[in-house]
Amino acid sequence: MRVHQPGGSLMRERGARVEDWSWSQTRRRFGVLVRLTAPYRVRTAFSVFSLLAATATALAPPYLAKYALDDAVHGDAGGRLTLVVVLFVVAGLANWGMTYIETYMTGWVGERILADLRMRLFAHLQRLSLGFFERNRAGVIISRLTNDVEAIDQLVTDGVTTLVQNSLLLIGTAALLFVLDWRLALATCAVIPLMSIGTAVFRSRSARAYAQVRERLGLLTATLAEDVAGMRVVQAFTRERPALDNFRAVARRYRDSNMQTVVLNGIYFPFVDLLSSVALAVVLGYGGHLYFAGQISIGTLFAFMLYVQNFFDPVQQLSQLYNTFLSATAALDKIVGVLDEQPQVRDRPGACELPQIEGHVRFEHVRFGYGEGEDVLHDLELDVPAGTTVALVGHTGAGKSTIAKLLARFYEPRNGRITIDGLDLNEVTQASLRRQLGVVPQEGFTRRSSASEAHASRSGSGSSSPSRARCSPTRGSSSSTRRPRRSTSAPSGRSSGRCACCSPSARRSSSRTGSRRSATPT
Repeated sequence: MRVHQPGGSLMRERGARVEDWSWSQTRRRFGVLVRLTAPYRVRTAFSVFSLLAATATALAPPYLAKYALDDAVHGDAGGRLTLVVVLFVVAGLANWGMTYIETYMTGWVGERILADLRMRLFAHLQRLSLGFFERNRAGVIISRLTNDVEAIDQLVTDGVTTLVQNSLLLIGTAALLFVLDWRLALATCAVIPLMSIGTAVFRSRSARAYAQVRERLGLLTATLAEDVAGMRVVQAFTRERPALDNFRAVARRYRDSNMQTVVLNGIYFPFVDLLSSVALAVVLGYGGHLYFAGQISIGTLFAFMLYVQNFFDPVQQLSQLYNTFLSATAALDKIVGVLDEQPQVRDRPGACELPQIEGHVRFEHVRFGYGEGEDVLHDLELDVPAGTTVALVGHTGAGKSTIAKLLARFYEPRNGRITIDGLDLNEVTQASLRRQLGVVPQEGFTRRSSASEAHASRSGSGSSSPSRARCSPTRGSSSSTRRPRRSTSAPSGRSSGRCACCSPSARRSSSRTGSRRSATPT
């Protein structure tokens, strides 16, 4: 099965419109990051201050070099030259100190933001209904918590700093160029139209390429997770070669997507270097003419050349950051999409705690279907008295496991109601119901923990309750021999309802499953 996520590049290949760069969506993305930053306001403010200080000290050396060179040319090796040299050293030390503080603070805040995001995402996943996990591949969900959070990590811990610092350097350098000599500054601006056109083309093409990379990476993770989880089946049916071929095809598409970004980077960044060299040649040619004409000093020309290099370095950094920004934006959209998911099954307002149960289960005129599909259960009537053991037997897809899921309120019926001891399950909380309901799933699940931790966890969930409904679905089988499975006996004491969801017993009418009743009083 292939799950094509809305807004992904796989949908784009089918002609779907995916990108949303509207102001409302951008503001929403920014709001998510701001809310995550809120608990760390003080350190964030300190990081911003150190960033501004580091930027200011980075702009000072070329201007100080202008005065030092002019003084040396004019034979003035007195006190002012010494002062300029001292200020030059102080600016360098200050830049080093502020950069260290800014890097540490940004990393400190960024790592805690990402940890909070992972915890928020995982906690939200636990609140979602079972239907979400049956609609989405496990590997894709894992990719949200790993690959996509990692993409945001690159933006939060490094990208934001690069964006702010290089933007300020670009603006400050442009201003100083005009302060030094407006004629040379205008001559340097001659290459800006070409750079703007190249950047616009790069932006449009790389946006699609990096969104596709994120999508292909999620697909690669999903395929790998499923193949590893199903390795027993793969080896049992000697499907190693088809599985390898499928994984090779997925990995090749991921490689091809990455190669598109490599080609784009290989064209754009050398193009920016070329423009930087052209601008420097303009400065040397026109600036040399002005110098020999006595209109500018050699110190001004030297400082201008340094600032021209500083002008194009931020452009390259911001262009590289754009790649990170695209990846992080695509990842953030996917994470927000998961956070926007709401549980399909919710406790109703005023829902009460389910009291200790005897285990009398009734399905009254229940109709149910998955999603928008056709009904799986049709006007189901089922009565399982407390103290009986029942098995439902039927072909695959008949609805045996569906009954167990409805009883545990993993889904809600379209019509009708389900009661335990006469209490409608919709009127009680899900937690109080599941504390008294034992479910043995078809697939085994073992969590890595010690025996004491497992016992404590089970005791905390209320498993030691003297009265407990136990429900264990069995696989549908095409075999001619079908034996009902008896549930594990309940703790001694009061009579307990035991519902083996290979199935509950009873009177069943208008359902698709053929049933055998095996009622054994306890």
